[in-house]
Amino acid sequence: MRTSSSIKLVNTNDPTYNKLTVGEGGNRTPTDRSVLRLATSISNCNLLEYRPILVKKETKKKGNYVIIDGQTRYLACQHLGYPFYMQEVDKDITEGMLSILNTNQNNWTLTNFGDYWSKQPRKKKAYSKYMEYYRTHKVTHGILLSIWRGRTRRWGNNQHFKDGQLQWNTQIQNHVDDMLHKFKRLQYATFNPSLSPSTLKKQTFQSAILTALYTKEFDYNKFLKNLYDTKHSFNKLGKTTAFLEEIYRIENL
Repeated sequence: MRTSSSIKLVNTNDPTYNKLTVGEGGNRTPTDRSVLRLATSISNCNLLEYRPILVKKETKKKGNYVIIDGQTRYLACQHLGYPFYMQEVDKDITEGMLSILNTNQNNWTLTNFGDYWSKQPRKKKAYSKYMEYYRTHKVTHGILLSIWRGRTRRWGNNQHFKDGQLQWNTQIQNHVDDMLHKFKRLQYATFNPSLSPSTLKKQTFQSAILTALYTKEFDYNKFLKNLYDTKHSFNKLGKTTAFLEEIYRIENL
């Protein structure tokens, strides 16, 4: 059974451009915020040809289409005045099936984006190295991206990564290698008690360590030396602020 036709490029002067219906077929109407966010992403890195908008013919209005998948993309394209790619689905796809398609569709994770960009020629080097670091070291995406960009705050890092904007050069490599080596040393820095695997994986713990490392007055080697000889409470803590207090307490012994 054929379920779809070939992909069609719809330019802004095409009569079809303004004849797609939003908010039907199991879809929820996108928010203005989500449309503007996607519009910004598309303007920075246009990958629309890889994600055609799925539509089916509207039975009551000749020449009109109902969007099955891609409402936000469609509205973002209209906002930008960009053409889009459209693929028509046959009429034997029911409304119930359309609803299932939309409600069960999974969002891409940062790992999905990393794997995707690592296969694109112009982005391959930076993203392949990033994914290699991510899979080799026990750090979260949030922390690795902060290290990569030389910052403690994580705001904006994810979108920057998703948009294919990750950079790679010798300076970044040296910085990432240095910071990840310092993180790795923590695994063997204390036995009173040992840092538990769950503590080492906590983003709040990693964030506290990163904040300390980016503080000029912080003496990491002194902290490690004191940590080796001192009883700590890291395995009992959960908040970044509590981890930071414990880090500075141990450093200043």
